[in-house]
Amino acid sequence: MNLLRHAWRALRREALAGDLLTVFAALVLGVAVMTAVGTLVNRVNLALTGSAAEMLGGDLGVGSRNEPPAAFAEEAQRRGLAHTRIAGFGSVLFQGDASQMASIKAVEAGYPLRGSLRVRATPGGALIERAGMPPKGQAYADPRLLQALGLKAGDDLEFGAGTLRIAGIIEAEPDTGGDLLTLSPTLLVNRADVDGTGLLGPGSRINYRLMFAGEPAQIGAFRQWLLPQTKGMRVLSVDDTQRGVRQAFDLAGRFLGLSALLAVLLAGVATALAANRFALRRIDQVAVLRCLGARQRDILLGLALQLLMLAVPACAVGIALGMAAQEGLVQVLGSLVPQRLPLPEATPALTGAGIGLLLLFGFGLPPLLRLRGVPPMRVLNRSFAALPPASLLAYVAALGASLLLAVQVTGDLKLALWVLGGLAALALAAGVLGFVLLQVLRGLQHRLHGNWRLGLAALTRRRLLAVMQLVGLSLSLCALLLLAVTGPGLLQQWRERLPADTPNYFLINIQPEQRDSVLATLRGLGADDASIEPMATGRLIAINGKPPLRVDQAAAEGNGANNGPREDDDENRPLNFSWRSTFPPANALLEGRFWQAGSSAAEASVETGWARRYGAHLGDRITIAVGEQQREFTVTSIRKADWNTFRPNFFVLLNPNAVGDTPHNLLSAFHLPAGQAAGLGELVRAQPNLSLLDVDAVISQVRDVMNRVAQAVQLVMVFSLLAGVLVLLAALQATAGERRYDSAVLRTLGATRRQLRGAVLVEFGALGTLAATLAVGAAAAIGLLVSQKVFELPLLPPWPGLLLGGVLGIGLSLLAGWWGTRRILHTPPALALREA
Repeated sequence: MNLLRHAWRALRREALAGDLLTVFAALVLGVAVMTAVGTLVNRVNLALTGSAAEMLGGDLGVGSRNEPPAAFAEEAQRRGLAHTRIAGFGSVLFQGDASQMASIKAVEAGYPLRGSLRVRATPGGALIERAGMPPKGQAYADPRLLQALGLKAGDDLEFGAGTLRIAGIIEAEPDTGGDLLTLSPTLLVNRADVDGTGLLGPGSRINYRLMFAGEPAQIGAFRQWLLPQTKGMRVLSVDDTQRGVRQAFDLAGRFLGLSALLAVLLAGVATALAANRFALRRIDQVAVLRCLGARQRDILLGLALQLLMLAVPACAVGIALGMAAQEGLVQVLGSLVPQRLPLPEATPALTGAGIGLLLLFGFGLPPLLRLRGVPPMRVLNRSFAALPPASLLAYVAALGASLLLAVQVTGDLKLALWVLGGLAALALAAGVLGFVLLQVLRGLQHRLHGNWRLGLAALTRRRLLAVMQLVGLSLSLCALLLLAVTGPGLLQQWRERLPADTPNYFLINIQPEQRDSVLATLRGLGADDASIEPMATGRLIAINGKPPLRVDQAAAEGNGANNGPREDDDENRPLNFSWRSTFPPANALLEGRFWQAGSSAAEASVETGWARRYGAHLGDRITIAVGEQQREFTVTSIRKADWNTFRPNFFVLLNPNAVGDTPHNLLSAFHLPAGQAAGLGELVRAQPNLSLLDVDAVISQVRDVMNRVAQAVQLVMVFSLLAGVLVLLAALQATAGERRYDSAVLRTLGATRRQLRGAVLVEFGALGTLAATLAVGAAAAIGLLVSQKVFELPLLPPWPGLLLGGVLGIGLSLLAGWWGTRRILHTPPALALREA
C-alpha cells in the first residue's frame, strides 16, 4: 500500500470535515500569533543592538560627577583608541521674556566618536558636512528650544554672561542614550564657551563623560584595565543604551506575551478536541483495515501523514497572517519601537512553524495512539481500547515543548509559568470535579424527570467526553475572561499610575529661606498640590558598625570571584535622603511601623530594594555622614516605593525630629494647570539658583505609550478570541456523532423534538454553569497572581466584570449547544441509525 498516496486521497476526500477544518484553523491561529509577536520582538531587539554604539556615542565610556582622570585618556591613546570628553548639565535659558529648560552638552574635538551628528544651517537647508564640535562662540540647537525661545538660525542666544550665535539646527544627535523620554531640548556648545559663564557655580549638577572608540578586541582589553580604577564612577557600555525603549517595550512585550500564550494554549485545546474527534470517527475504518491485513504501523502512519499534509498549508497561511499582523503591531506601537526596524530573521517564523507542528503532533498524536488498540473484532462487538500511557506522555511532552518555545518568543519565563501553571491547575480541577459530580449525578439520576433526566443522563452516559467538554469550556472561558476582563484591568492599573494630577514640574535646589515665598508663588499659579520636601546628600558610612557592602558583592568575595570593585559598590557613593513626619504617598509599608509624628527617636525607613541591596533588616543601625557630621539611625520600617509616579521618592527616609541641623536643600513636585508656565519662568528668573524641570511632555509621551500598548494588545487578543471560539466548536463536535445516534433512538421511542431540545439545553446549561464557576474563580486567582508577581500592579479581582463574563459564558454555552444540535434534531431517525 502506498501510504503517501492513500493519505493524500483520504485528506482530499475528508478535507471539509468539521474536525479537520477545526484542526486547520487552530494551527493557523497558533502559528500566526507566535509569528507576529516573535517577529516584532526579534526586529526591535535587532534594531536596539545594532544602534547601541551609535546611541551611546562610542563603544565605551566613563561617567562621573567629577572630571574623569587624565590617565584614562592617556592610556586610551597609548592603546590606539579614540576618545573625547563631554560635559552635560541642565540650565534654564532666557531670551527676552521667554525661558526654556535645556540640556547643555559641551563637547570637545573628536565628537562624536560613533554615529553622525546631523545639523542643518537653516530649516530644510543643506546638512553641515562633518558636523561635530561647534566653533567657539557658536552653538547648535534643538528646534524645540528655538521655538520655545522665539529664535531662528543666525540669532544670538543669551548664554550665561555672554551670547552664542545659533549656527545650526540639530536634526539628529548620536549620543542620546536611546531614551524614549527626553526631559528637555539640547543645546550643543563648544567646551571652551562654558568656562566663565557662571553656569557651573554652586548648586549646579554637571555630568562628565569620557568616551572611547576602537576595535572590539581593543575595547574589551581596555575595559578590563579600566574597571578596577573606576571606583565611584559609572562605566557606560552599549548595554546601558536604549534603556527607555527597552523598558517600555519589555512591559509591552509582557502584555503581548500574555495574549499570545493564551492564544497558543486555546489553539492546543481546540486541536486536541478536534483530533480526538478525528480519531474516534476512524475507529471502524481502522478495524476494517485490520481485518483486511493492514499493519498497525501503516495505519497510524497513514493517519499521521494526513495531519502532516494538513499542517504544511496551515503553517504557511499562519506565517503569512502573522507577518501581516506584525506589521500592524509596528504601526500601532508607533514611536514605542525604533523608527528604522531591520528585516526580520527567519527564527521567529520557524518558531511559529514549530509551534504549529507541536500543536499538531503534541495534541493531535495522542488520540491517534489510541487507535493502536483497536482490534479487528471491533467490526462485530464495538470494543475499543482505553487511552494508553504513551498518549499521556505525549501530552505532557507537548505542553513542555510549547512552554519552552513560547518563552523563547515572549522572553518571559515567569509570565509563562504563572499563566500556564494556573490554567493547568484549572484543567486538573475541572477534570477531577467533573468526574466526581458525574458520579454523584449518576446516583441521583433516577429521581429526576423530563428534560432534566434526559439531559443529565446524556452527561453521565458519556462521562469521558463530558469531562473533556468541561475542561475545554473551562479553559476557554477562563482565557477569555483573562483577556476581556483581567487584561484591561491591568492596563487600567498601569494608566492609573499617572492620574490627571500627576506632577508635571519639579523645582530643585530651593533654599530653606525661600520655602514660604516659593510655595506661595506656586499656589498662586494654581499648583494647589504643591508641597516642599527636604533633600540632603550624604554618605552611607556603616551598617551595624561595619562598612556597607552590597549583598551581591559580598557573595562574590565569599566565593573568591571578586575581580575588583564595581562602579556601583563604593561605600562612599553619595546617598540622597529626606525626612518627613507622615508616611509618604506612592509607598506601601511592608515591614515594621512608621514613626509617630511626635516621636524624636533616631529612626529610619528604607526602601525594600535598597534594603535587599545592602542586606539591611528591621533593627539594623545605619550611619550616615553629611559633611563632618555623622548620625546613626535604627531601621524601624521597610517600604516599597512606586518609582513610576513622577513623585519624589527616596531610598532612605529619616525621622525629622532626629536630623538636627543637617544641611539640606528643598525640592517641590507639583501639577501646574495648562497656560501657567509663564509664571514659573518669572520665578526662576527672580531666583536663579532654582532649577526647573518640565516633565509635562514626558508624561504625555508615557500616556501615549500606554494607549499604544493597549491597542496592540487588543490586536493580539483577536487571535485569542478566535481560538476561544474554536474551542467551543471543537467541544460541540466532540460528541456530535453520539448525540446524533442518541437523538435518533429517542425519537424512534417517541420523544419529541421539543423534549430533545430541552434535554440539550439542560446538558449544556449544566456544563456551562460548572465551567463558568470554575473559570471565574481561576481567572480571579490567575489575574491576582500575575498582577502581583509579573506586572507588579496592585490589581484586585474585577468581580463585576468576571461575574458578568461568567453569565455570558453560560449563555454562550446554551447558544452553542442549541446551534450545534439543531441539524441533529432534524436528521431522520432511520438515516441517523444507518450512519451510526
